[in-house]
Parts: sequence; C-alpha cells; structure tokens
Amino acid sequence: MQAAYSSGVARCAPPDMPTRNVSMMKPIVICGVLVGMCIFLIITLIGGMESGLPAYVQLGLVIITLILIVSSLVTSYMAFQRIVKGDDETTVLFPAWDKATSQWKSLSYCSRDDVVFDPKTNSKVSDQQLATLRASATQELKGELQAAVQH
Repeated sequence: MQAAYSSGVARCAPPDMPTRNVSMMKPIVICGVLVGMCIFLIITLIGGMESGLPAYVQLGLVIITLILIVSSLVTSYMAFQRIVKGDDETTVLFPAWDKATSQWKSLSYCSRDDVVFDPKTNSKVSDQQLATLRASATQELKGELQAAVQH
C-alpha cells in the first residue's frame, strides 16, 4: 500500500493522523492591543508625573494599566487552555488512528488489476471501504465532539 501510494495511487493513502487546529490569532491580537495600551498608559503616567498631573489621574492610570495587564494574562491563560484541550482531544483519537493504520498496513495493492485486497481474507477492498478506513479517526472526532456538545 505504501509503495502504491508513493507511486501516485491516491486511493491507497494512509489514514490521516488526527490533528486539532486551534486558532490563536484572536487571542494574540487581543493581547497585543492590551499590551500596547499598557505601554501608552505607562508612558502617559511617566510624563504625567513630570508634568504634575493630579494624584487621582495618576492613580486612575495605574489602576487602568494593572487591569489591562491582568486582562492580557487572563486572555493568554485561556488561549493556552484551548490549546491543551485540543491536544487532549487529539490524544484520545490516537488509538483509533493506530488501529486504522495497522489495518491499512495489512492491505495489499495489485498494480496489474488495480485493486486493493486483504490477504488475510483474500477479498477485494472497495474504494468506499478505503475511504472509511482513512477517515475513521476523523469521524470519531466528530462523534466525540457531538457527544460533548450534548452533555
């Protein structure tokens, strides 16, 4: 099967390794904006100390800066937790992927007849069965996500 796939027979592709893509652009942009606002407020605070801003304005700048720093840290922590959750979901799918990969490795391809067969049972494997084998881990991911949503 590996040799057939390497030579260009697309239907002989191995099962896809389960992955979970977690978007990080939104948290990165949010944290960047918050840190930028903190920098602006700190510069304003330093300039305000030299120019003699009232104490309540300086205190307000310090409080706002601290709130933005904490907000940035909380956003970063939540983003990190999303990544950990995605990794955990993927790790749960590895046994199904291992099983599908071992089944795929046990299959053989006959280039003369252009068929995939199972030497253990001496039977032909249809293209639909190959597609199901390749997508087994992905289908299990969808099923588990639907079950998690129902709970």
